[in-house]
Amino acid sequence: MIRFDKPAASAEDERILPLVNVVFLLLIFVMIAGEVISPDPLQTDPPYSAREGGTGTPETTVYLGVDFQIALGDMLVTEAMLAMLLHEKERLGTVRLKADGRVPASRVVTIMELLASSGIREVELVTVSEVPK
Repeated sequence: MIRFDKPAASAEDERILPLVNVVFLLLIFVMIAGEVISPDPLQTDPPYSAREGGTGTPETTVYLGVDFQIALGDMLVTEAMLAMLLHEKERLGTVRLKADGRVPASRVVTIMELLASSGIREVELVTVSEVPK
């Protein structure tokens, strides 16, 4: 009968095992604690303000791109479609409006009026803190 002896564990193998355990624990921590977010449907660079706005948790988000494109959630829509979709949702409280900083204020006001006419009670305009001088 042939007998195969188990090779003895080297000191190097014993030192690397705790390192492998720590790496796997860190990986699990990052996977659990990390937040996965989807990219915005329209690239927007929010306008600057004296204080940052848009920190709450609105029920839905409307995006207004620099080329006047409108997106509701992750779907590109027209103004008429936006009004129709918002009318279909009942009791929609707060809506976040994320407009590009290069969009004229008159256009942003037009969209805000459209939101108000659709029954939206509160519009939260997303801004970023003023650039330090």
